[in-house]
Amino acid sequence: MADQTELYTLLSLIRHAEQKILDVYTSDVMQCPVHLSIGQESVAVALCAHLRHDDLKIGTHRSHALYLANGGDLVAFFGELLGRACGCSRGYGGSMHMIDAAHGLVGTTSIVGGALPIAVGLGLSVRRPRVAAVLLGDAAADQGVFAESVNYAQLRKVPLVFVCENNRYSVYTPQCVRRAVHPAAVAKAFGMETHEFSIEVANDVFALYERLADPIARMRQGGGPVFIECSTVRRYDHNGVCDDIAAGFRDPAERELFDQFCPMKLARRQIPPDRADAIDAAVRACVEQAYAQALASQETVLEYSHASAGIDTTL
Repeated sequence: MADQTELYTLLSLIRHAEQKILDVYTSDVMQCPVHLSIGQESVAVALCAHLRHDDLKIGTHRSHALYLANGGDLVAFFGELLGRACGCSRGYGGSMHMIDAAHGLVGTTSIVGGALPIAVGLGLSVRRPRVAAVLLGDAAADQGVFAESVNYAQLRKVPLVFVCENNRYSVYTPQCVRRAVHPAAVAKAFGMETHEFSIEVANDVFALYERLADPIARMRQGGGPVFIECSTVRRYDHNGVCDDIAAGFRDPAERELFDQFCPMKLARRQIPPDRADAIDAAVRACVEQAYAQALASQETVLEYSHASAGIDTTL
């Protein structure tokens, strides 16, 4: 079981790692697109605290929080974003393609909804008490494969937990003009066990950690799949480091929502300030060291030849 210090440390790690991205991204030192998790970090932290390293996980293009919360190496994280050979995908994949096989993260995908059928396959491949997990955004529920995956998982009683980070936006399009019902309602229609958590709970890493304990434990013990929907908030642009709220692409109320329910703020209210300050200072030092090490490492060399591509050039 994770304690408050462990949960807060992971929360701080994700926030400060992404803050480093914010600080350097406009210098073009990172050539890949980035999708920041700031405002949503608590969901991945609470989920991964209940998962084992031999459980299989898959995520989306917004992959930083999942990778780091699941135990991913910080140097390999920055190395991937910087296009370095030390990256978790050897610098070939970038921000949207994080992998950590040693900790059960089989990968993340840039295709919206693309992780869902793969997750069902992962769930079919494991044997309890091992389980599988997929982290998805609410826009993934707009894809036809969402209903197909939920239906099949429930039909076969696959040990798979679907965790939807519902920030209510698909890029700049609000959920209210895209969907007649919330994603969890679809899963419930297929008879799946569902849990919906308001932002007050979902962005409180300690509260969410407690709420996830029983559903995941039941699944390990032989229960069917579980669908978890967490209402949360995205602080920055869908893609990149710009403030799309300030630019007028999203309702200013989104900024107010973040200010009120920032996961770091909520967590810091529940632990002694001196402990939180000490954790943050240690995390910042680790982030700076890991970034410097990754930046100084060997760049990924893209090699291509007709032979390596399997092309026969003989006449």
